[in-house]
This record gives sequence, structure tokens and C-alpha cells, in this order.
Amino acid sequence: MQYKIPQNVQVEDKIVGPLTLRQLIKLGVGGGITYVIYVTLAKSFFIEVWLIPVLIPGILTLLSTFVSIGGIPFDQWIFLSIEFMKNPRKRTFVMGAGDNYAVTLFADKVKKVQTGADAEGKIARDHERLQKIGEISKMLDSYSKPQAI
Repeated sequence: MQYKIPQNVQVEDKIVGPLTLRQLIKLGVGGGITYVIYVTLAKSFFIEVWLIPVLIPGILTLLSTFVSIGGIPFDQWIFLSIEFMKNPRKRTFVMGAGDNYAVTLFADKVKKVQTGADAEGKIARDHERLQKIGEISKMLDSYSKPQAI
């Protein structure tokens, strides 16, 4: 039995004509705010007074609903622009400024301070290990690939 697998899961569904649900919600909220401003100001004032307060939310609503810049919705583009202006453009290295995480897996086991012969034995073992590592690295460095005939 074969099943159809949806192909365009990232594309929003069209609800009314070419408008998606998100666009309808933006138009409803922005249009409602614009209408409330118009109704409250148009009763008492001339067009010169209420036109600009009505146009600002109306234009912003239309921009955020229909305009996309480089495939990015206008409202998201505005937020990204603000973030770009807020963050520094040049990074500088500061020694020791990173996050230091002191992770202790076994907190109940505490290292004992080594003294005397114990410390000398550890130093000798470490020196011996370093010599072995040096020998291995010299051997690996001197290895050459066989040449092709």
C-alpha cells in the first residue's frame, strides 16, 4: 500500500485567497488598531490632525503583512536590524575572558597532596612517559611513505 508524503511542509496554507492565517491575523489586529485611532480622532479633529496617527499603524501593518526583504519577513527584518545595530561589529580577544567551567565528576573523592617519596616517584614516571612520547613522535616523523614504482 502506498501513502502520499507531503512535499511542501514549510509552505503555509492559504486561507482566504492568497492570504495565510498569519497574514489575516496581522491585518485584523493592525486594521483594528488603525480603525480605533481613526474613530477616536476623526470625531473631534480635522483630517490634518488624525491622518498621520492613522497612517503610521496602517502602513506598518501593510509592511509587516506583505513585504519581505531577501526572503525575510519585514517585521523579522526590523528585529534583525536592531540586533545588528546593538551588537558590536568587531570582536576582540581578551585573555582569560572565557567561561571557566570547573566540572567535578566525583566530588566525594578528594585528591591527596603528594609529599616526599610519592611526589618524586610521580615526577620520575612523568619524565619517563614524556621520553617515550618523544621517541614515538620521532619514529612517526622519520617514517616516509614508500614511493610508487
